[in-house]
Amino acid sequence: METIDRTIVFSALSYLLSYPDEQWRQVQSEWQEIIGQVQHQTLRKHLQTFLEKASTYTQDELIERYVSTFDFGKKTNLYVTYFHTGEQRERGLELLQLKDLYQRSGFEPTAKELPDFLPLMLEFAALSDKEQITAAFENYLLNLGELRSRLSTGNSLYTVLLDAVLLALSEVGVEGTVLQ
Repeated sequence: METIDRTIVFSALSYLLSYPDEQWRQVQSEWQEIIGQVQHQTLRKHLQTFLEKASTYTQDELIERYVSTFDFGKKTNLYVTYFHTGEQRERGLELLQLKDLYQRSGFEPTAKELPDFLPLMLEFAALSDKEQITAAFENYLLNLGELRSRLSTGNSLYTVLLDAVLLALSEVGVEGTVLQ
C-alpha cells in the first residue's frame, strides 16, 4: 500500500471509528471525497460502504448504535488490550508499552483516551512508518479479529470497518493469526 493510501486509510478509519458527534457528521462529505482517492480498491470499497450505510441513519440513531456497540458492549469495546487482560494488572503494562512507543515515535496522543483505544492507535498508524505500525499492532491482531467476529455476529454496521482495519494492517506487513 502506497504511503498516501496508508495515511488516508488509517486516518479515515480513526475518524470513522470515533464517536459520531455533530462535528463527525459535518465533515462526513469531506471524508467521502478523500476516501474516493484511495487507490486500493477493496479498502476504498469498505470505507465507502460504511459511509453509505452510516448516512442512512439520523445522527441520534448513529450515536445510539455507536454507544450500544462500543460503550456498553464489554465484548465489543474499542480498547484492544481489554480482550485478553480485561481490567487485570497486566493490562497496565501493555498500556505503558504503547504509551512508550508513542513517545519514542514523537506521537503525542490526547490524554482523554487510553493508549489502546483503537481510533487513537489508527491515528498513530496514519502518521507512522511500517515498523512503528507493526510494533503497535502485531500483538493485537487476534484481539482485532475477535472484535470483528463479534461485530459480525451482531450484524453490526461497524463490521466492514474492522475488515478494513485488518486488511490495511495486512497490507503494511503486520502479520499474525486473525480469526475469521
